[in-house]
Amino acid sequence: MVGLGLGISVNSHAFFTPLSLNLAPPVQFPPEDYSITGARLSLLWGKHRDVYGIDLGVLGNITEQDFVGVGLSGLFNSTKGSTTIIGLQAAGVANVNSGKTSVYGLQLALAMNYNTAEATIAGLQVAMANVSEHSTIYGAQLGVYNRADTVYGFQIGIVNSTKNLHGIQLGLMNFNDSGPFKISPFLNVGF
Repeated sequence: MVGLGLGISVNSHAFFTPLSLNLAPPVQFPPEDYSITGARLSLLWGKHRDVYGIDLGVLGNITEQDFVGVGLSGLFNSTKGSTTIIGLQAAGVANVNSGKTSVYGLQLALAMNYNTAEATIAGLQVAMANVSEHSTIYGAQLGVYNRADTVYGFQIGIVNSTKNLHGIQLGLMNFNDSGPFKISPFLNVGF
């Protein structure tokens, strides 16, 4: 069944299109109940059901369900469903992912990377605050405050916190719930 404009309907509730152009919802094409499989370009911000591909927003990007790809914005990226970052998720202020999150590459924000559900970060998180308390880090967290469930690699900041450390923490205060030194100033090591 052919949908409106460039959209193709798989069923009566899911329309797909390769391109989205947005000022700010509801001034966007196509409407927010579409899934974008290509590129979403937003002068201010865009809001859609799913995005698979490249997501560029001057102010921000909002995805209601699933996001897979590269997300860049001037202020924020927000995904309420599952998130899979391939290469880069960057925001001028914050990346907020509410569902299961996988980052393969760099998650970068000036203020905060906040992953509220189970997350896997294979690469690097950089922000003033990296808060991923249900996540496993394979790589490094760099920020003033870093928090993760399990770290295989490094946490470098003023305050670092993890339940399971398999690497090195460098900071003013380092917390490792499962290590021989649960609290350690300057350096903490876990295996």
